[in-house]
Amino acid sequence: MIRTAGMTRLLLVLAAATLLLLPGAASAAACSPLSCSPSQFTFAGGTLIGYRASAGDPVSIADLRTGAPMFTLPAGLVFGRVLVHQDGNRIEWYDATTGAKTGQNALPWKIRLVGASQDGQRAVAFRSKRSLAIARPGGVRLVALAPGNWDFDALSGHDLYLIRYLAGGGYQVRLLDLAHPDQGTRVVKDPHESGTIWGAPFSRLASPDGRYLFTLYIASNGAAMIHELDLATRRARCIDLPGTGDYNSATSWALALAPGGRTLWAAGAGYGRVVAIDVRTRKVAQSFRLNLPSWAVTATQAALSPTSAQLALVNGEEVAVVDLNSRAVVERQKQAATAVGFSLTGQLLTLR
Repeated sequence: MIRTAGMTRLLLVLAAATLLLLPGAASAAACSPLSCSPSQFTFAGGTLIGYRASAGDPVSIADLRTGAPMFTLPAGLVFGRVLVHQDGNRIEWYDATTGAKTGQNALPWKIRLVGASQDGQRAVAFRSKRSLAIARPGGVRLVALAPGNWDFDALSGHDLYLIRYLAGGGYQVRLLDLAHPDQGTRVVKDPHESGTIWGAPFSRLASPDGRYLFTLYIASNGAAMIHELDLATRRARCIDLPGTGDYNSATSWALALAPGGRTLWAAGAGYGRVVAIDVRTRKVAQSFRLNLPSWAVTATQAALSPTSAQLALVNGEEVAVVDLNSRAVVERQKQAATAVGFSLTGQLLTLR
């Protein structure tokens, strides 16, 4: 095992999580927050890490400053520092930094929680196939939808992003302005693409400020791309990743956003590549080879060090650390870890 100077391993044995989240890669459905929620995420300025065994499981919170476990939240959706949980027809809000329940709203209908606004303050639930409820702890707004097969994608300000499934296959991201709902929806797409999305969504990552949503899509031939949705400008862009020909290899792509949110890193051990994407220009800024022979090609989680100098990967069976300056694997060890992160001082944390 190779180590970088000054790196110390802290092993956290947290029994609440024992399985690596495997998003629904084989599903033809769009990547809603419920189906593609990450199994690990950092928040509170990078001082806390949350993780779970699957999208429907409770969320364990650990302190990245000390490496100590803190508390467990009920199953739900995490947006910013807020976790939104459904209990029957009641929606509950929790502060993910303290574990405290901050509000609730019991709705008078049977509902299906599908998401929340990017700041977590408003929950989104389907009341019926053509009716959405947007709820706060103190009130609710109903939104009628045009005929069609709809799903939820995102909510930011007055902008409600919806998924519309097409009769001929595939789906579109469509925008409804809640300030002018009578104007209907419009397609949000890459200017160089048709607007119809094919393939299977595999994972999703949101920027800490809620502005960007990054969704990893995998095609049946093993090709992969990242769909970047800029909620501030209402623009989308598709960014192709290297490699094709092996669907299983494509499932090893893992995403991590650098502190500051300007660079999105994608590491694919199956295809042996690391790619850095400039979030603002939506272009590949650099790409290099990743040498991880015999790495299990399955869903992989990733975390960046506070200085963005190192990228840690975990696939449920082993952990690897890539030095992004030397472009080399500097540490690799067999370990049944569920999640991985870094302390504020650069210490590697493995959680299981």
